[in-house]
Amino acid sequence: MAENHQFERKPPQAAQTLKWFLLLAALTVSFYWKLLLTDQYVWFDHPDMAYLELPRLSFEAREIHAGRFPLWDPHIWMGQPFIGQTQPGPLFPLNLAFGKTSLRGGYPRFSWLNVYWALLHFLAAWFFFLLARDLSLSREAALGGACIFGFGGFIGSVAWLDVLNGAIWAPLILMFVLRAGRGRATWRDSALGGLFLGVAWLSGHHEMPILTSAAMGVTWLWLARRDRRLLAHAVFFFAIAILIAGAQLLPTIEFGRLSRRWIGLENTLGWKDKVPYLNHEFYSLTPRALLGVVIPKLGGFADTSVYIGWVAGAMAFTGAAFCWSQRIVRWAAALLAVSTIYSLGVFTPLNGVLYALFPLMDKARIPARGILLIHLAISILAAYGLDKLLAEKRPARRVGSILLWVGLAVLAGTLTSPLLVDGMHVLGAMAALAAAAVLAGWRRGALSRPVVAASLVSLILIELTGGAPSAWLNRHSKDAGKFTAPMTGNQDIAAYLKSADAGPTPRVAVDDNALGANFGDWHGVDMYQGYVAGVSENLTRHEMHLPRTQDLFGVTHWLGKDANREGQQLAFTGQSGLKLFRNPTVMPRVRTVHRTHTVSSDGELRIALQNPAIDLAQTAVFLGKAPALETCEGATAIRWQQETTDRWRIEAELPCRGLVVVSNTFYPGWEARVDGNPAPVIEAYGALQSVVVEKGKHVLELRFRPASVYKGAGMTLLGLALAAIACRRRVARKVRV
Repeated sequence: MAENHQFERKPPQAAQTLKWFLLLAALTVSFYWKLLLTDQYVWFDHPDMAYLELPRLSFEAREIHAGRFPLWDPHIWMGQPFIGQTQPGPLFPLNLAFGKTSLRGGYPRFSWLNVYWALLHFLAAWFFFLLARDLSLSREAALGGACIFGFGGFIGSVAWLDVLNGAIWAPLILMFVLRAGRGRATWRDSALGGLFLGVAWLSGHHEMPILTSAAMGVTWLWLARRDRRLLAHAVFFFAIAILIAGAQLLPTIEFGRLSRRWIGLENTLGWKDKVPYLNHEFYSLTPRALLGVVIPKLGGFADTSVYIGWVAGAMAFTGAAFCWSQRIVRWAAALLAVSTIYSLGVFTPLNGVLYALFPLMDKARIPARGILLIHLAISILAAYGLDKLLAEKRPARRVGSILLWVGLAVLAGTLTSPLLVDGMHVLGAMAALAAAAVLAGWRRGALSRPVVAASLVSLILIELTGGAPSAWLNRHSKDAGKFTAPMTGNQDIAAYLKSADAGPTPRVAVDDNALGANFGDWHGVDMYQGYVAGVSENLTRHEMHLPRTQDLFGVTHWLGKDANREGQQLAFTGQSGLKLFRNPTVMPRVRTVHRTHTVSSDGELRIALQNPAIDLAQTAVFLGKAPALETCEGATAIRWQQETTDRWRIEAELPCRGLVVVSNTFYPGWEARVDGNPAPVIEAYGALQSVVVEKGKHVLELRFRPASVYKGAGMTLLGLALAAIACRRRVARKVRV
């Protein structure tokens, strides 16, 4: 008689992956329900986001919808290189995708910004899930670790888009570095790790890529202890990263060399200036803030927190205590220790030694940003701890006892300490007690493994709501919109400036005490100055506040509560109460001159520009050698058109050789053609563009075509090609780990 054997058919691997992918997506939607399922909350009511990054995203989105990518931003500081200014990552792939989302009246939709934010956290969580699975952890443990990394700690609380964009890749990069160390497909994994590190460098902020690069460099050295041949793969990894980042790195380096940067201190810094350690002292993580790992709203700097809660903290303790034999656990513990010491900044010597001895470390001016590495290490330990608890019941007694006593102690503390009366502290204590009960049920066999896993992950998520989601204000709150309202308001004033009533090429100076946001980038009008991290150095030669300078630079209007100089004429009053005044003595944005005056220093330049004996409308002032011009009688006819943000067309008729001056920032990469023939662009007045034009009728075209952008794009394409070749070859080699 034949036996009837029945075999349980396991779902295909792809189906299993899709199931957990969708589960994590559902958890993301649930965790960020305020942003995704209502229209009452936003995450970006924050000065740097509302004043700087979102206006730049608005500018980029409008240009993308117009079918072009902007290389030059004409709307701030007389025009600045868009890619070179870096923030908020104009070349970052997800920013480019966001630029394709639908606009409302020419502006980004807040709903899409909320979706974008949730997507970034989902990606961070999914990348960690992939790392945990690659480390052979269970899917339940990978899910728990993913929630901790994607929704809590640094990733969950950081409020800057460019910083978050650079941080989410850390687990994915680590996964490929560890894979390369195990020798599964060494060259391929080295290439893929380098590729994603390069993408992190495209994010628009340098600190997260610097810290991640440093951590990966140490990891490569750790792996190479057993096989020195891995050092070649480390070199390949960093080479790919540099190449992929080239499209952003080269313009950033060029702008860095030619600009001055504000860092929160009184004076600006140039490329060769070392960031004063005073800046690092100010942005150091305090020892008290370390308690914020388990106590909500306790420490963390500038909207960045280490908070993960008592249950996740207990999982991390379990991982360190019961999985110490695992090399990755010891690596994570070492990363946790070193990154904590680094983040403490001025409170320990490590940060100061790195600052003093290693290049670029002074540019990572916020030691507290090392919380990213703290958070990554804790998440790894917690995933191992959860895996251990689900695989063995032995640790449940000790961990459950710890959670029980912690919960009771915190509840008792809420009755006696004013520091613990917040509802989130009580919630944390109750979560700890609930987790202790779950572990007791697991140890006694009363609860199944799926129930235990679901319960612990749910408790982790409940505690994490005490992080960033608890800080978002409902739009009906009296304090909501403190920063977004000024950004989005004054559309009537912007509409007037775009109308024919304002003139052909208006440029507005804005009273930053009345309106702090980048009015120009958000609304698409040219702004004299603006809220930026850095600006081209040639503009800092000038006394930008003086009327003669503003007239020279084509500032047609002033926006504020009142006029700021004599003779201004009221042009328009907005619904907000802000008033737009016309400057009567402004010079045309494009004009011709036939006389020159030379000076030899920045100081002499400033004196000459304010000297009433020099008619700036007829005389061009040059630092150093001036071009040869001709003086003559006769009228000049000139017409101009700004065809795109980085292209001008000028029709000029001159009675003799003269100079066409365009009141836009002089910067490398601007090219001129007169009747189709190349002509040099010369820096006039220490900051403006000018081109020599001969007698007669001519067509002058100005285009911004920076070599740094095209060379950088070539580097990125080369990096993609090398990574593709490495992935196709699948060269594998066994390496002991």
